[in-house]
Amino acid sequence: MRESTHDGPEPRLGLTFSEVEGGGVHWHQPVGDQFVDPSGRFATGGLAVLVDSGIGAENHRRRPAGAWTVTTELRIDLLAPPRDGSAGLGVRTDHLGDDGHCLTSRGEVLDDDGRVVAGGLVKSMAVKGVVDPEGYDDEPPWPSALVPGTLAEVLCLSLGRAQSGPGDTRVVEAVVDPEPSLANPLGNLHGGVFAAAAEVAGAAVFPHEREVSSSSLDVRYVRQIPLAGPVTVRAEAVHDGRSWGIAHVDTRDDRGRVCAMATVTIYGRR
Repeated sequence: MRESTHDGPEPRLGLTFSEVEGGGVHWHQPVGDQFVDPSGRFATGGLAVLVDSGIGAENHRRRPAGAWTVTTELRIDLLAPPRDGSAGLGVRTDHLGDDGHCLTSRGEVLDDDGRVVAGGLVKSMAVKGVVDPEGYDDEPPWPSALVPGTLAEVLCLSLGRAQSGPGDTRVVEAVVDPEPSLANPLGNLHGGVFAAAAEVAGAAVFPHEREVSSSSLDVRYVRQIPLAGPVTVRAEAVHDGRSWGIAHVDTRDDRGRVCAMATVTIYGRR
């Protein structure tokens, strides 16, 4: 069996997969520093590539012949961080259906003792002519190539300080360096990487005298996110209440067009 040549964000975050009987796939992600954000809290964004790849794979394997799939929507709802001492996370998936063009799957992120950590949903669009799907379908399982460091370090993410925006709203800008291993097979920023960066930036909008724990991440992908240069992710507080907060996050291309947007909702009293 030939060795895998895949060097994308999945092995970079420690994600691996193995094929199981019946044509299914078992996904695994170790629990470590890649789930820690710059403030030291558990970062829900660390689940984004696992959800995008693991749940999205259910859509991909059911796509029309000769087509490729691209994620158009992604959602993660955190129930609780992994328990102390957890060795890793897996995914349980359920394909909901499709109309021949848009495919939808949901799933659960499980602790190594079977406890549900988060729920997820991925919508994918089937497109033709963007990539030859056959070569990628034959890709064997890749080895883990986990990059040491926190989530921001693994994602090559530089996080700015919160500043005041219009109407005294809090704004944070983060920049993802154009590291090739953060790309998808089309050469653009991987959707799970944007989702992770959006969650980190969105949570950083809120003052950390609050006990911040991200509760949900909702992403829409409008167009490809070019990775030819640094990618700027901008987060702005929409609501900052006593018990919960909401941030809007987006990234734009060099023409000012929105490429992807996210809503980050956090719970935690000040």
